[in-house]
Amino acid sequence: MSTPRLFLVAPELPASQVAGCLKAACDSGDIASLLLPLSLAKEITPIAQNLGAAVLTTGEPREAMHAMCDGLHVVAGEADIPALRKSLGANSIVGAFAGASRHFAMQAAEGGADYVALSQNGPALGGEPIVKWWSEFFEIPCVAFDPVEASDLDTLLPQNPDFIRPSDAMWESPEAARRILTGLMQRLKT
Repeated sequence: MSTPRLFLVAPELPASQVAGCLKAACDSGDIASLLLPLSLAKEITPIAQNLGAAVLTTGEPREAMHAMCDGLHVVAGEADIPALRKSLGANSIVGAFAGASRHFAMQAAEGGADYVALSQNGPALGGEPIVKWWSEFFEIPCVAFDPVEASDLDTLLPQNPDFIRPSDAMWESPEAARRILTGLMQRLKT
């Protein structure tokens, strides 16, 4: 079992606040990627990329490319993932949120998604958590998309997600980001 990396999801906040929290998070944790609202993408993308994080946004492929994002995050079952893959090209990331739907997750993976984001707090089919099910049967990376605290990792880590999303409280301030990410990283290393 490998240690999951962190998948940040920024809310609609002033760009200066997002940038400050992002910098503190990158100083404190192993940040793989950042999902931004489209309104922040043009300003925050170069900052995040310079910190080593891949940047994703929502919206239209053209808007994501114009903002110089690394890819697009869509809702599985609502988006035509094969068409997005073709439009964005092989070097861009296409990620799909499938909630707790095994059907939409498999459909997204078959369509060419680079990762599938799953709601680890959604209903478990037959008592088996969806993240655990996915990680046992599929090679496409999985994001445990519901925000987590360090105390949630005892339950989540045995499910073997590739990426986890820190608590949204990390966006309150750089100090909050540092504290939350440091706590997660300490727990991930034990």
